[in-house]
Amino acid sequence: MNQFVIIFGIAEFMFSYSKLSDNDLLSLLNEGNELSFSEIYNRYWEKMYSYSIRLTKSQEESADIVQEIFISLWNRRLDLAVKGSLASYLIKSARNLSLRYIERNIHQTDFAEKISEFTADTSLNIEESISIKELEKQIELGISKLPKKMKEVYILSRDEQLSYREIAVKLEISEGTVKKQIHNSLKIIAESLNGKLSLAITALFLQLLK
Repeated sequence: MNQFVIIFGIAEFMFSYSKLSDNDLLSLLNEGNELSFSEIYNRYWEKMYSYSIRLTKSQEESADIVQEIFISLWNRRLDLAVKGSLASYLIKSARNLSLRYIERNIHQTDFAEKISEFTADTSLNIEESISIKELEKQIELGISKLPKKMKEVYILSRDEQLSYREIAVKLEISEGTVKKQIHNSLKIIAESLNGKLSLAITALFLQLLK
């Protein structure tokens, strides 16, 4: 397994960097600041890694995916432009690379068997190919159809990987309301995919597993 090496710097400096907002860290990263990069890595690598594993079912591949994302982040540090939140950007990057891994390996017997575990009650031809770009397009279309508050809850849960409790505290609503909003949002997104993609529902299930 490839290892991603981070130089942490002096402890007292890292302590102050841990207090910075994501936007502040991004501004420093755009200036080539190594400690801001290290803090971003420390803040998000575990969420990205865990998210990728739920999709790929491979610890080694997920480690490589996270490594690739952070290498790209550092290489593009001077002209990097992040739309939306940093957390959402990084989780989406992990999702996209993980889905591309699925696309590359969909015909392999062992990977097909893993997928079938989540589609036992569906009629699925695993020899069919999946269009990742089309999948992403349809998922985004489904998200765009969500009511404003429901979309906010969905993004905090799936793109920023906050727990139900964290979302409830952040939005000052009950955990029950958060759970209901997530359930309803998944239903709307699934309906937008229905009948349009051969493996869309499978990939969606994998993406949304907790």
